[in-house]
Formats: sequence, structure tokens, C-alpha cells
Amino acid sequence: MSDLMHGIPFKRLLTDTINEYKNNKTCYYVPVFELKQNDYTVAGKPVSLPIGPAAGPHTQLAQNIIAGFIAGARIFELKTVQVMEGEELGIIKPCIYVSDEAYNTEWSTELTVSQAAEEYIKAYIMLHILAKEFNLKPDFQFHISVGYDLAGIKTPKIDNFLNTMQDASNSDIWKESIKTVLDNINIFKNIDTEFVNNLSPKISELVTLSTMHGCPPEEIEKIATYLINEKGYNTYIKCNPTLIGYEKVRKLLDDNGYTDISFDTSHFEHDMKLDDALSMINRLMSVAQAKNLIFGVKLTNTFPVDIKNSELTGETMYMSGKPLFLLAIHVAKVLSEATNGTLPISFSGGIDTHNINDVLSCGISPVTVATLLLKAGGYKNLSKLAELAPEKIPDKVDINKLSELCNKLASDTYYQRKQTKQNIKSSTPPDACFKCKNCVDVCPNRANFPLKDIKACVHIDSYCNECGNCACLCPFGYVPYRDKFTYFENLSDFENSNNDGFLNKDKYRYKGKVFEDLNQLPDELQQVVLRFMQGGEKDE
Repeated sequence: MSDLMHGIPFKRLLTDTINEYKNNKTCYYVPVFELKQNDYTVAGKPVSLPIGPAAGPHTQLAQNIIAGFIAGARIFELKTVQVMEGEELGIIKPCIYVSDEAYNTEWSTELTVSQAAEEYIKAYIMLHILAKEFNLKPDFQFHISVGYDLAGIKTPKIDNFLNTMQDASNSDIWKESIKTVLDNINIFKNIDTEFVNNLSPKISELVTLSTMHGCPPEEIEKIATYLINEKGYNTYIKCNPTLIGYEKVRKLLDDNGYTDISFDTSHFEHDMKLDDALSMINRLMSVAQAKNLIFGVKLTNTFPVDIKNSELTGETMYMSGKPLFLLAIHVAKVLSEATNGTLPISFSGGIDTHNINDVLSCGISPVTVATLLLKAGGYKNLSKLAELAPEKIPDKVDINKLSELCNKLASDTYYQRKQTKQNIKSSTPPDACFKCKNCVDVCPNRANFPLKDIKACVHIDSYCNECGNCACLCPFGYVPYRDKFTYFENLSDFENSNNDGFLNKDKYRYKGKVFEDLNQLPDELQQVVLRFMQGGEKDE
């Protein structure tokens, strides 16, 4: 099968999502979560929850973003775009490995820049439609992310992306999507033409800057200044865990049992140093203030470590999850102390149900997550975070609370290294994979479709980029994106795969044999095909 995923056409995105919500109170298999009435602020704007998915596998396709919104997310850090795009990135799959912590070898979006813009615009319109039609809180924010150097960001490709995210009204996908909504206005109860025509085309007002490890501080400052002064964006820059130094990082990990995580001093030598970061931060806060904009930091980038046990392919992978929290929260402490708590901090580094309340109570907001959503529960874990959010968040970082949080980590056994048992393929029947629904929740792209009232799950080829997360969490030790019965949207995808599966009602493959008669499938699989296709032909 191909590891190239495809966006869902807007009309199908609209009708499928509306119908699923009406019938099941779910969207992309995620139950609706009703948010509390809270008074939070992010980047100067009210928001009902300062929590959402981080830039990564959960903010790459429109359906991912819809699933997060339904689960309660209201902050979406969209996956990074850069001048390199699509297949030229050369990302080797699988690119995600999850145990107690998580690792990855991906970086920016796997889509082209124009495709990424389309997905973000489609998602933006869909969230407004869902909020209005089903009385959900609509106060979400999209925070875009760009990288990785000034030359690339100034290219017409990225410049057009930045301009379009500020005003999408002239883009083809905005016009086409709005027309599609208007053409289908009869399917709604609470939406009329006036609402649709008055939708604001401002997709995002905040950009997060991603830079490569080793990027010189003067380059980072030039990019941030450009984004503030020339492009008019509220701007956050991603900082690296290396700011607290090699000895501190090594001690934090070793003291918590992560002695097996291997890295040398090279990134600490090449990355921006703390003194340079603090000088730059103070200057950029002044630049933003002069433009009546907000400057802050995103904590933190993932942390590069050596691949020692064939977790993924290559020499280096990027660590996230619990051990990253230990590093990122200490970076927050150092920067907050140096700025007297006035530096806005967006946090993404091992946030989960154990620490969400503590972090928000310190005045660190918003928070975004990735590793937690890759584990059991998937997007539904956002709802758990929402339930634990404090009623009030300080307007600035409470340094005393933050120091207390850092101090108590030394005796918190939750962060101690856990021994995880890897799944080994058992002697289960060969059809165990397609009958199991465990990988439905953990797929970022919603590529594993659960069949209602049938103990079966169909894999949707076009949604999948073979990230590998489902394989990490399969209880039988299978690789679901290869072993699960698969639906193909076109002949090319069918012919370029060895998966057992089906192409609409036209072609079938079972145990390597291709045929055109549904009756040649086992009775159980015939029912799977028929039940899946009852949900609507999956054509363009």
C-alpha cells in the first residue's frame, strides 16, 4: 500500500460528518464532549478551553482536526509547513514509536504546502458549521506553524501560505467550500445563507516558528521579527530542551530511570544558549508590544536521541512524552524566572492527566498534546484533560507555583521509567486483526473504520500514511495498516497494495487472490463489505 494520504473532498467531509453526528453524536468515531462554561484567554482572545492537539500527526488532515474539536479541543497547533514539501521530505515509515514515552522521525507536514492550506481551511469551515448546527462552543483558535529559515519563509510558496491563513477569502478552496455549504443548505436546521456568507476568512492570527536544532539565535530573531513586523502575526518561537544544559538534562533523565536514552553533547554545543535566548526574548517582546501583538515561546521542541534498539529507522529520533515533560517544565522555570513571569508560554511536552491541572494553574497556557493522543483512548483523552482543567488560570506565570511543581517532580514516581512489554505476534487466528477495533482510537488520521453492530474494523487506505502507531499498540502484535481488511478508493491504490481488501464493489483481494465476485469472499467478510458500503459509496 502507499504511505501517501489524501484529504477528504469537502462535500463528503460535510455530509459524512453531519450525518454521523446526527445518527451517533460522534464525528470520526469520537464522542461529543460538552465543554464547561469557562473564562479563559489565549493570545488576547477568549477561548472555552486552552487545550488541544500539538503540531503533529493530529493536525495534518481536516478529519483529525474535526475529531479533536468534537473531543473538546479549542486550540489547534497546525502541523508545520516549510519550503520542502510532499515526497521530497523523504520521511521513512514507520515514523512513530510509542511505549511509555514516544519517539518519531517526522517533522513538517507530509502534504504539499497548498494541500496543507486546503486541509486547514476545510477544517476551519467545518468547525464553524458543526458549532453552529449542533450548539457547540465555536471559540477555537488555529495556530499555524512555519519553518525553518528566513529564506524559505520568504519564498512565494510560504508567503502565500501566510497571507492565505490571514485571509482565505480569495483562495479556491474557500470559495468552493462555501459554495458547497450553500448548495447543501437544506441539510441544516440552524444554519442559513447569512451565517455562511458572513463566516470570517481569518484562519489564524498566531504563528509558531519552528527552527532546526543548531539554528543560530540571530537567524531565529530575524525570522520572528519578520513575522511580527512584516506579516503582522502574534508570534511564538519553539525553544529546545537544550537550553537547560547537558548536565541538567542528563541528570533529570538518569534520576528518573531513563539511563538508556542515549545522546551526546553535540546539540547542546550547536543550539542556542540560555543567555542568547533571554536577550533575544526581551528584544522580541518589545518588538511585538510596539505592534500591539503578542510574542511568546513554545516549550518545547522534541528532544533528539540516538536510535539504539531499532525502534525506528536511521540514527536519530525525537523523544516526547513523560521524559520530555521533565525537561520542558524546567525550561519554563528558567525562562519565567528570568522574565518575572511576564513571558507568555505555550506548552507541549508530555502533558497528560497527571500534570494538566498543575501546569495550567501555574499560568502556562495554552497547552497542546501529541503523545497522549497516540495512546489508548486517542482523541478522547482530550476530553479527560478538559475535565481536569482549573476554573481559573493566572494572567502571568506564577513563579512560586512553577518552582514547587519542579521541586516535587523529584519524588513523583509517576515519572519514573516504566518497563514496557512489547507485543509479540501470538497464535491468534489470521482474522483477529480485522475483528479487533483497538486501533480505531489510536489512529491519528481516523483510518480504521469501526463497523457498528459487527465485530470488525475496516482500514481506509487513503487516510493512512503508515505512521506505525497502530502497530505499536496492537494487542496481537499485528501491523494493522498491512494486516487489516482494507478499503481502496481507486484502482491505482488497490493495485499498488498487497493488503486483503476491496475496491468499492468492483474488485476484491483475499489471501493474495484477486477476483470480482463478492461471493468468493468468506461470508463474514461479505458482511463487512456490505456493511461498510451501506455507509455511502466512498467516491470523489
